[in-house]
Order: sequence, then structure tokens, then C-alpha cells
Amino acid sequence: MTGTELIDWPAALVVAHAAVSRAAETERAVGAALAAGPVFRNRDFPLSPVPVLVRSEPAERLAPLLARYVALLGRVGALYRARADVRAFYALDPAADRLIAADRALGDAPWVCRLDGYLEAGTERLRVLENNADSPAGTLFTARINATVATVVRDLSARETPLAGLTYTGEDRFLDSLRAAGRSAAAREPGRCADPRRIAVLQPVDAPNRESVELVARMRSVGVDAFLADPGSVEVDGDRVRFAGRPADLCWNKVNTVSWLRLCAEPGFVARWERAVRDTSMVHVNPFGARYVAENKLTLAFVQQPEFADLFTADERALVAGLLPWTRKVTPEAVDDDGAPLADRLLADPRGFVLKEAYDIRGDGVTIGHDCPPGRWQEAVAAALRDGHVVQRRVVPTSYPVVVPGVGRVCALPISLDTYLLGGQVAGFGAKASRNSKINIFQGGQKLAVHVVSGGAR
Repeated sequence: MTGTELIDWPAALVVAHAAVSRAAETERAVGAALAAGPVFRNRDFPLSPVPVLVRSEPAERLAPLLARYVALLGRVGALYRARADVRAFYALDPAADRLIAADRALGDAPWVCRLDGYLEAGTERLRVLENNADSPAGTLFTARINATVATVVRDLSARETPLAGLTYTGEDRFLDSLRAAGRSAAAREPGRCADPRRIAVLQPVDAPNRESVELVARMRSVGVDAFLADPGSVEVDGDRVRFAGRPADLCWNKVNTVSWLRLCAEPGFVARWERAVRDTSMVHVNPFGARYVAENKLTLAFVQQPEFADLFTADERALVAGLLPWTRKVTPEAVDDDGAPLADRLLADPRGFVLKEAYDIRGDGVTIGHDCPPGRWQEAVAAALRDGHVVQRRVVPTSYPVVVPGVGRVCALPISLDTYLLGGQVAGFGAKASRNSKINIFQGGQKLAVHVVSGGAR
């Protein structure tokens, strides 16, 4: 059900062997591709010339399940608005509720979503660990790294291997999805801008990341009036939204939720954004329901909590069981599957669990039991009990061959396999590798290309 045998291992080993057996050639090919190609890194890391090779047939079987799961995230958002007991489970603040209620043009599901997951070691089942539904990175750079590594593989093999449709490709793939968001919002709410030609990419004014800068440059190169905008500069002018006086038809909110929560403490900020998403023609991507609810780690538990099981169909519960590891909200009353106090289980068996804060960035709110001193784990469990964090059963990731250009050896590193969904449909995959227990680019990891192939790249 969840995409076993996704990796084309024979093809992967052939490509890895070619990269290390001709190390000098590989180093030259990578250097040439980097010199000629576009920027694709928010943070510098070595480029492995070995893409993660995903077999198209199981990927195509998996894609509808992931699309159904993202649609289910939208239903969770609707339940949040409709039911007081669901809102109590999340315990969001009044500012969040105001923004969620105001922002309805795109519905409740995330328009842009990256489902971060691991291929479980031993089974290769895809396990979705987090819903990155606020402002996922990689919407441009994933296509670029895929294209850059495809050039290297072609140069080394002297032939081109066709990439299947679920490979994330295209400089304007993400722009096309933003335009589609405008059409979808206008169909749902007449008066919304169906043809967004002025697009604001929201970033802190003093710290835009490379991908946002590159995205704006790319959109401008194809005729879009795109610009970086500080969210604090938002102004409502009749049915128009302006940022520092500059009008926007659509905004891609590339501010993570952790940072957004801090901005909400500024006087007048929430009121201005409430008006901007409710009373104007501007389309806001992702909607606040996705940013506050789908993004929230508590959602990983909510769809599994026994007390809410009757809110979901048998098919929905089976979908969740097939995709997500066991996850629960940590409370003093919570019990494990055997009816024993959950907190006692966590303290007795830390190696099997991971604790997660509701919102975090770059893995800073994640505590992994097997990689944590006992005192630190006890503190994390106490914080989880106090603040209502979630606990997730640990998933051991599959390792994959990673090559440093010019070095004649292969390193088998644990990898993630992350799924990009645009407008509710799978657009492709990304991957990260790391020697560390947290597979995160900002914690010593690196991004890998992912090529979906039919019949292997032999």
C-alpha cells in the first residue's frame, strides 16, 4: 500500500559504481555542471552525482494515496473550524483562529505541501513523518538539482536516461501552480484574482533565503511582476493588498510558522492580515488553515487519536495507518497501546520514540530518544507533558549510496524521501542525506536529486 520497492537498486548501484570508478571524470563533470547550471542551494553542501532512483510503477501507485492524505488534511482543517473539541485538542491562540476563519478562498487543504518521510529500513515502506504545509523549501531548487544531476549522469554515461513524469522538473513548475491557485480561488470566491501577474514572495526584509531570491528572479524573467515583500509591510487599500505600497494579486507566504507566530505579537499585524485575506482580491498561499492546522505536528496525532476515530471513515483510518507511524499527543492522561501511562513508557524506552513540538524549524523542536542523553530526554518528556507535544514511534531510515565528487568511495547515508504536492496532486519527490540522526540540510545534511525512472537507468 505504501510503496515498497520504490528504489531501483540495480540502477542505483550502476550509477554509483560509474561515479567512483571514474573519480576524476566525475569531479570534472560535476564541476562543469555546477559552473554552467543555476543556483540550487540555500546552504552549501557537496553535490552527489548519484540521484535517488525511484521506480515509476510503485511511485505511480503511491501517488494517489498521498493525494488522498493531503485531501484528508483539508478535512482536518474543516473539522477544526466546525468543532470545539477539535479546537481544544490543538489549543491554538485567538490570533490563529481569527486568521483561519478569515482565509477561505483556497479551502482548507494545503495548496503547496511537502510530506517529509523516510523509507523504512528493511521494508522500504514510505512513512510520512511530518506535513510541511506552511512554506516548504525546495519548490524551485528541487527541479534545479534534478536537472543538474541529470546533466552529470548523462555526461558520465554518454547517453540520456528518460525521466518519468513524477520527476520534479521545470523552472516554472511552481509558478504554474501559483497561477493555478489563483484560478482555483477565483472559482471558489468570485472577486479573487484568477490571473495573478503581481506576485509577492513573503520573506523577512533583512534575511531573504536564496531560493526566494532566485524564485523572484525566475518569475521576473518570464514577465511576472514578482518581488520580495516583508509581511509586516502589508496594507489594505480597498479590495487591493499592497506591500510597502506595491500591489500584489497573490502572495506566496514563505515565512515559516515559528517566525509568523512572533510577527503576530506586533500591534495591528493580525488585524491587517485578517483584512488582507478576507476582504480583498489577493490570493494567499498557503491558506492559514493549512499553516496552523495541517502544518501542526498535532495533526499527525489527531488523525490517530482513539477519541477522534469516529470522525474518520474506515478507509481514512486505514490510509493513515498505512502512511504514518504511530503518533500520540503527550498528556498526563495519555496511555500507550497496552493501557499503561504513556509518559512512563517514554521514560523507560526512549530509544523507540521521537518527541516533536507542534511547530519547529530545521529540526530544532525534535528530540530523538536514541540520540539523546538521559537527562535531556527526561526534560523533553516533561516539556511534552506540560505543553502537549507529540510522540512518534521512531522510524529507522533506509541508507543510500552518496558520493563526494573526486573521491573514489561510496558512503551509505540515511536518506529522507519527501513528496511535493501542488494543488493536491503529487508533483515529484525530493531527498536529503545526513550522517546525523536528524536528516536536515541545516544540521549537517545535503540535498539529493531524485529521478523517477521506468525500467532503471542502466
